[in-house]
This record gives sequence, C-alpha cells and structure tokens, in this order.
Amino acid sequence: MKVALINASPRGNSSTSRFLLEQIKSCARDGCTFSEVGANRESFADDQLQVLREAEAWVFANPIYIDSLPGHLIPLLMQLEADQFAGHKVYALVNCGFFESSHNRTAIRIYENWCKKSGNEWCGAAAIGGGGAIEHMHSVPLDKGPLSPVGKVLKRTADCIKSGSRMQNAFVSVGIPRFLYIICANYAWKKSAKHNGLKVKDLYRK
Repeated sequence: MKVALINASPRGNSSTSRFLLEQIKSCARDGCTFSEVGANRESFADDQLQVLREAEAWVFANPIYIDSLPGHLIPLLMQLEADQFAGHKVYALVNCGFFESSHNRTAIRIYENWCKKSGNEWCGAAAIGGGGAIEHMHSVPLDKGPLSPVGKVLKRTADCIKSGSRMQNAFVSVGIPRFLYIICANYAWKKSAKHNGLKVKDLYRK
C-alpha cells in the first residue's frame, strides 16, 4: 500500500500531529511504503500533488481549532477536489487540547462529507483527546503508561491502513485522570503567560 502521510498542523514537524504520524509509520512499516507531505499552507506544491496522486491512501493528521479543521486545511481540500483527486482511501488522526475526544467529532464529519463530495473513500479516524499532554510524552512507550490508550487506537488504525480496510471512528483520551490533566493544563497556561510577559490575570481578559 502506497501511503501519503499528510501533516496538516500549523506547527509542522514540532507538532503532536507529526508524532502521531510517526507512530502510524512505525506500526505499519511492514505493509506500506510512505511519503510525507507537509500541509501547513493554503495550497499544495506541484511535487506534493504528484505524491498525493500516486498514493493509494492518504492519512491526514491535524489538531482542531474551535472544534473544526485548521483554517488553512479547507483550501487544501478544495484544491484536491477542484483538481479531481478521487479514488483514494482517506484516514484521519485528529487531536485536541481538550481532555474529551468528542470535541473532534465536527472535524471528522467535515472529512466524511468532503470524501463523499470529492469521490474519495472515507475509511475512518482516530480521535484523540489530551493532545496537549502528548507533546510532553514523546519518550513514553505507546504500549504502557498514559499513552497506552492512544497506542492501542493507533495500532488498530495502522492495521486498517495496511490492509486498506475501513475502521469505525475511534475516540480515546490519554490515560491520565481528567482532573490531573486540567491541573497540568492550567499550570501550562500560567507558565506560557509568564514567558510572554503577561500576568495570570491577563488570561481572564475579555
């Protein structure tokens, strides 16, 4: 199976999306050949379009913004549709900073509807909550500890990609208590504010 891994995070190679794609690549390496496509602009270059055209399956990875796809990704999907890219199997890895993975539903529905309109085959998504923690746990094994729930879903997704089969949309969060995740997230916001010359009260401005 020829697979294009499409990193649609604005943060590019430093993103959680890139980390998730690397795990898919590791889990599915025996049955696939991979090409990587950066998608953090509003249009694909000609060489990227050629890679996408030759691939049998596309694996998009992105965070969400206001429960939807990143703004720059919409023009990219429209470009593929306008250029009549059809017949590809489409998978998605969607993550959010919220603990609850259900926030990813709207973004996944956009992918599903786009596939119907563009003539591509929707094959399912891994929806991951707690993406804000994953970027701090890149050295944690996927098969144990707080990343094990994510690892199981990614392994299942990789198996489907290798066989070219569909999967049910899977929703999972990192394996830490919700209250602890919120405590850590609040600390991170305060640390970021200080780093940018702000005070904690500035976070509550309207």
